[in-house]
Amino acid sequence: MTESETPNLPGEHSTLDAIEQAILRISWLAQRQFVQLLDDDRFNLTLTQFYTLLHLAQTNGECKMSDLAEATQQSAAALTGVVDRLLDKQLVERTRHERDRRQVMVQVTPRGLAMIAAIRQARREQIHAALGHLPAADAERLLELLEGVLAGMVRVLERSETGRLA
Repeated sequence: MTESETPNLPGEHSTLDAIEQAILRISWLAQRQFVQLLDDDRFNLTLTQFYTLLHLAQTNGECKMSDLAEATQQSAAALTGVVDRLLDKQLVERTRHERDRRQVMVQVTPRGLAMIAAIRQARREQIHAALGHLPAADAERLLELLEGVLAGMVRVLERSETGRLA
């Protein structure tokens, strides 16, 4: 019997269990670091504000509030508060649609784009500080392994959403 065929006894951990724990710890630490970075005086953003701003930047233009709420999985009321705070920071602009004045449009400002760029740069610096000690060959191998993990996780997610393995 191979290790993968041997059932775990109570208190035993398989390699896959250890990998799962490492992924969970890395995910937790990465999110904590990112939330702390966003909370820094330079940025002073919440995670929700950042992802809203990022989505707007990726639309390359105006976005309807209703579409933004759907894309960021927020209620219209919650999104209004998020956009209000981004407006106060001059990171977004809110306007009315040219033809249908009932539709509220939002777009990222140049200041908002600069903020996203600064956050990305600060995050790159954090990652470099965390992984910069790895030799280049190890970093390349780690990237290959992580891409394999991501592909497997996507397959599992797609299977749970569609009922079949992708």
